[in-house]
Amino acid sequence: MAPRPPLLLRLAAGLEARPVKAALSLLILVSVLPIQGLEDELRPYFLGIFGVELLLRAALLRERGRERSRLDVLLFAFDVLAWLSFLPLEQLLDAHAAHALPVLRLSRLFLLLRFTREIAVDLYAILTRRELLEQFGLVTLAVWGLAFGASVLLSHLAVAHDYDGRGPVPDTTFIDRIWWSFRQLESADNLVANLRVHPLVAVISLGLTMVGVFITSFIIGIGANVVDQVVRAARRRPVGYAGHTLVIGPVHEAEMLVQEFVRLYERHRALRSLRLSELWVWLVRRGPPPTRHAFPRMALLGTEDDPPAYLYAPRMRWVAYRKGDSAQPEALGLVGAAGVKRALILARPDAGPDADAVTAMTLSSFRMQNRRGHVFVEVQESKNRDLLQAVGGPGTYPLDMQRFLGFFLCQHLITPGVESLYTDLMTADGSEFYTHIFLGEQAARIVAALGEGPGGEISFSRMARAACQNNVVLAGVLLGEAVPVRREGELVPAEGLVQWLNPLLDPIEGSPAWALGARAGRVPARRLRGLIGVSATYAPLRRYGRELLMGRGIAPAARADGAGADGAGADGAGANGAGADGAGANGAGADGAGADGAGAGADGAGANGAGAARAWAATLSLRRSRLKRVLIVGYSPALPSLLHALAQFVPGIEVTLVLGERGDERMPLADRLASLGVTLAPEGAPPGSNGATLPLPRGGSATVYTQHGHDLASLAVRCAARGAPASAAVFLSEPEGLDRDARTAMRLIRFARALESGELAHGARLHVLAEFSSVAKGEHVRCLLDAGRCGFAGSDRLQLSLVSTERIKNYFMVHSAFVPGVTTLYDELLDEGGQDLVRVEAPPLGQAERADGAIRFEELRAALEPRGVIPVALELDDGAVLLNPEPGPALAPARIRAVYALARSQDLVAEGDRQPEERDGGEVAHGTEAPQISA
Repeated sequence: MAPRPPLLLRLAAGLEARPVKAALSLLILVSVLPIQGLEDELRPYFLGIFGVELLLRAALLRERGRERSRLDVLLFAFDVLAWLSFLPLEQLLDAHAAHALPVLRLSRLFLLLRFTREIAVDLYAILTRRELLEQFGLVTLAVWGLAFGASVLLSHLAVAHDYDGRGPVPDTTFIDRIWWSFRQLESADNLVANLRVHPLVAVISLGLTMVGVFITSFIIGIGANVVDQVVRAARRRPVGYAGHTLVIGPVHEAEMLVQEFVRLYERHRALRSLRLSELWVWLVRRGPPPTRHAFPRMALLGTEDDPPAYLYAPRMRWVAYRKGDSAQPEALGLVGAAGVKRALILARPDAGPDADAVTAMTLSSFRMQNRRGHVFVEVQESKNRDLLQAVGGPGTYPLDMQRFLGFFLCQHLITPGVESLYTDLMTADGSEFYTHIFLGEQAARIVAALGEGPGGEISFSRMARAACQNNVVLAGVLLGEAVPVRREGELVPAEGLVQWLNPLLDPIEGSPAWALGARAGRVPARRLRGLIGVSATYAPLRRYGRELLMGRGIAPAARADGAGADGAGADGAGANGAGADGAGANGAGADGAGADGAGAGADGAGANGAGAARAWAATLSLRRSRLKRVLIVGYSPALPSLLHALAQFVPGIEVTLVLGERGDERMPLADRLASLGVTLAPEGAPPGSNGATLPLPRGGSATVYTQHGHDLASLAVRCAARGAPASAAVFLSEPEGLDRDARTAMRLIRFARALESGELAHGARLHVLAEFSSVAKGEHVRCLLDAGRCGFAGSDRLQLSLVSTERIKNYFMVHSAFVPGVTTLYDELLDEGGQDLVRVEAPPLGQAERADGAIRFEELRAALEPRGVIPVALELDDGAVLLNPEPGPALAPARIRAVYALARSQDLVAEGDRQPEERDGGEVAHGTEAPQISA
């Protein structure tokens, strides 16, 4: 790391900050105001302030040494003159010399040139170019040539006229006639007022005025050209940001990503200012120090001259654009790469198979200038993920977006209805996953002191209960041996931290979390380094983390726990009763007295509600899609990952793939087939309508059909009709085409017509998943896919899910850049093993109506704890999803259709408990109830 510059130079660098420039400019303008006695009153302040500025300017000038320019020396000379003008020289000089003092005082205005130095230098360089000098010379010569010719003509003909406004006097000079002619050119307002003048004067005045209009238009054109060049020159200057976010790549097509950045910053605008409550807690109650977050400063580096059109939106005022080659150090210098905190490097879609190579080159160039910033790199091919990690080194996070999108689409197929949750979870409008990391040795010691018993552990159940009161669903913790330390100018570090999702359950034996002492329900306090939660913004989770450091983040042990989940020592003389912070939490302090004393009445009063929640939770049942056969139409880069995920999650899956041979895709057909595992012979033909079958892991198979034509949906119908009815149909948005969404919609409509006409047989249920760039453009398809017309027994038997993978991709990249560790979090949720986002359904309406009382979310959370389930959202009877609901309001059980929760899905279905099969008519084949998840 480079050594820090001396304090004097750091203060001098602050003179270039915009607030400092504005303040000094205001003082200069005040100093020249013609107000009697104002300068005498403010003279000491002016001398002090501008004296300090002069000292700092001298330090900067000396530091630059031979690199200083003549302009720097000239501006420093004006600084000296301006400071001398504040001295009481009128008392030292005689009356004759004092007459020059006003001119000396006006020299202060030259200081304003320093604050617009960049623009002034650019303007001077533009105006002194040869082509512009020639244009200005031509205009000047034309104007004065016409004025001279007209005055010569009028002088030789001795035409009498009022040339100078004094009337037609005989002493009118040649200069007066030249000035009169020039004024006719300068403005049309100077045209002779009437025709009662000499005819020659009227003709000359009209002719000069008409020519003057054309000359003025020409001058306006030159001025517009100059302004345009000044603007372009400003875009070639460095952005002047530090600690900002940088986006590199095809930024003109990244409108959605930049908007997500700005929206996320806007949602957290409350964190930009220091709060008085935090100052009070820090100064009086010895809480953690307050922090302030930066403005949404961003820089974009692209390849086009003009900035993206979306930057002219009102909320984009902190986003700057520069053009350049991302692999060139000069271009990276324009966007302040050396001072960047986080950078996103987007893949170049026009690079084809070389996209990851271009990304690696950009990453390498960036790392030459910045080794501290976090870099999030979009990877096109999974096999290059480790290579890019090695190129970028520590702080580099390759984002395998195609793999993520494939697993994301698979999640929609195996968990029906989950798209409503992800719509809220993966947009900046709803609640999201956030992490909060405890930084520094002091925070680590405070957290370690919260541990109870010989092992120094914290009850996760009590932590979750306290977090719920802060409107946070505590989903997990971060563990580690080393203490995270955030250096100045860097982001919060996440390296070396191990996530433990759903601490109600044991982690996998032998996993890093297990090795750190993680056990079901008990968090090792000495290794607790952070929190994982679902909240509306980062602020609630941050607030709960601060309360935990103050000893108030652990709820009192409930009496019903006894020797169970929280243990016998939960309320003993443990660490919560000792220590400065713990004494006010669960001991004899005000907070502890209110929690344990008056809380007994609250527990009794809520017993009925808790009992109703436990009884209702006992009727919840896990619902997973029973996939057997899946039809996939079209190709996207996420298809190989989707195929792999289906084979991984659904043993014995049968997949029918229908691909087009048209040459408008980004990859040749042979390359697309090779990515799926189908290798063509050197002179071999594509599979065509006969198909080619390839085996999948865990007993599955995939049959690939291809067609040379545009009507891919018709081939898909014919191929799907050859076997048993499909359980799901997936329509992928192909990357090339005039309108990707229009093509997907047309294929979907043709598929619906085949269902309606009976050309394609169907089973009891069918799930149709369609990928769109813009879901809003695909919404009109819903009314065209009618369950009744397609022959299904009920509207719930035909489900249409519209997914915008483009929006999900952009949001995931933005959220990964903002939230430490969220990448590995989604890896665990979407991949096999570990925790899953499951959907457990409420009982039928008749049974739900018999449940007594209303249910609060906190009561539901406590009722599902014994089964190792953490609820995060509720789906209501009207289809609305409440992600991270308020803990207080209660809902009638009849209104809750399903619960989304963190759990291990394999733990929720007991051996031999399987969902009943459905016949074609929709009736249950064996049994009448699905397995219940609660004990």
